[in-house]
Amino acid sequence: MKYLRTYTVGMQLLLFVLMAFTMLSAAGALTSLVPKLSGISAESLKVINGSTPAGVVHVALLIQGLGSLMFFTLSSLLFAYITHPSPKKYLGLNAPKKPLHLLLSVMVMLGAMPVFMALQSLMGHIDFGPEVKAQQAAAESVFTAYLTMHSVTDLIRTFIIVAMIPALGEELFFRGIVMRFTHKASHSIIIAILFSALMFALVHASYTGLPSIFLAGALLAFIYYLTGSVWCGILAHMFFNGTQILANYLTGNADKAATTTNDLSIQWGLVAGGTILFAGALYMLWKTRTPLSPDWSDDFDRPQNLATDENPAIFN
Repeated sequence: MKYLRTYTVGMQLLLFVLMAFTMLSAAGALTSLVPKLSGISAESLKVINGSTPAGVVHVALLIQGLGSLMFFTLSSLLFAYITHPSPKKYLGLNAPKKPLHLLLSVMVMLGAMPVFMALQSLMGHIDFGPEVKAQQAAAESVFTAYLTMHSVTDLIRTFIIVAMIPALGEELFFRGIVMRFTHKASHSIIIAILFSALMFALVHASYTGLPSIFLAGALLAFIYYLTGSVWCGILAHMFFNGTQILANYLTGNADKAATTTNDLSIQWGLVAGGTILFAGALYMLWKTRTPLSPDWSDDFDRPQNLATDENPAIFN
């Protein structure tokens, strides 16, 4: 088998983009069959809000999950399979060398969450104009509908589609593929982290959430760099998404979650506590780091001059 790694970086990138949009088109074709299979009109699925019947919301949620699964997850897995003889290694799906890194990654994200929420809350009070405000209101309505859960079945469905599938797919896509391509082209881990975070933020298409999503993406990329395993980022990402889902299920307060960005009463004590936790956990992650080697984005299997604590090759 002739793997795509034998092609130029530009050709590989073009093929990956084509593959991703082919998957997106396939997902669109499959979802076009939903109205016939479910008996729910396409018009009903286009407008989702807090008053939408639960059955319609569930179908819309499944459509979103299918699109995310095919665009992010399947395109990344398939591309890695036809690019490299070790697709798991290519995507960074090797187990972390230190299991402690899984816990530390979650603690880093837990500490960062109040800061991200405060930043998004502040951004929510910037006037971007009536059109952006309308788009934000529509997005919050969809968010409210998705987080309205009345049973354990609803919780499991929402957790899988909103937390697990995006965490897996987006980490493979942005950290496993985009960050790798960027490092391969620039030979700079800083550029790779920042560019993958920028693409991560732009794909989520939220004006008020853009800075916090960008910082979250940069943090996830940095976690991948420090641990050498994308599983740490997947777990941290799933924790970030899943915490809000679980909190809303336990409190039954999806409306409040959707309007958090418009609440000026930021709990600065929580932000301060989160900052302390974040700094401590990140320090421990740094001290125990097993970073990606300087040539980690090389497609070919060569003897690896792995970085060590004495020679960490930071930001190469």
